[in-house]
Amino acid sequence: MAFGFLLVSIFVLELVSALLDSIGYGTVAGSLWDTYCRATGNKKAAERLELKDSIMQLRRELRTVSSVDQFAKWAKMRRRLDAMSTKFESVSSDLAIERTAFELYVNLVLRVVVYGSRAVINIYNYRVPVFYVPANWFYPVLWFLSLPAAPMGSVSVSVWAFACNRVCKRGAIIFDRVLKPAVPQQQQPIPSLAAAGSLPPSPTAESSGL
Repeated sequence: MAFGFLLVSIFVLELVSALLDSIGYGTVAGSLWDTYCRATGNKKAAERLELKDSIMQLRRELRTVSSVDQFAKWAKMRRRLDAMSTKFESVSSDLAIERTAFELYVNLVLRVVVYGSRAVINIYNYRVPVFYVPANWFYPVLWFLSLPAAPMGSVSVSVWAFACNRVCKRGAIIFDRVLKPAVPQQQQPIPSLAAAGSLPPSPTAESSGL
C-alpha cells in the first residue's frame, strides 16, 4: 500500500470516527431513518402522517360543533376521532418498532465499518511505515514512533492512527463547542419576604381568601 494513501486513509478514517462519536451514532441513524422513509416511500410512515393530518382536521371541526345543540353530530364525530386516534397509536407503535430495529442495524453497521476498517489497517500494515522522520529531530523517541514493528526512523500505522485519533477528537470537541452557543443559566427568582414567611399576609389577601 502506498505511503501517501495509507497516511490519508488513516486520517480520514479517524476523522469519520471522531465525527460519529461527536454527533452520536444514534443521531446519525435517526437521520438515515428519515431519509430511508422518504426514499422508499414507507407505507406506515405515510399512513401515520395522513392519520395525523386527519385527526388534527377533525379536532378543529369538532370544536365548531356544540355538544348540546348538535349532540348527534358531535357524538358521531367524536366516535370517528376516537377510532382514528386508536388506529394512529397502533400505527405509531408498529412504526416505532420498525424504526428501532432500523437504527440498531445502522448503528451496528457503522461501528463494524469504522472499527473493522481500523483493525484491518492496523493488522495488515503493522510493519509498514507511514512516513519517515528526520533522525536528529526525534532521536530520543524514534523507537516509540515505530512501534510495534515498523522500521526504525519511521512512524508506524498504530502511532499515526493514535495521533490522528487524538487530534480529530480534540478538533471535534472544539468544533462542537463553537457551533453550540452557551446556554445562559436562568436566574432563580428571589423570594419575597412575605413568601418567605418574614412578613404577615396583607389584609387584602386575607379578605380575598388567598
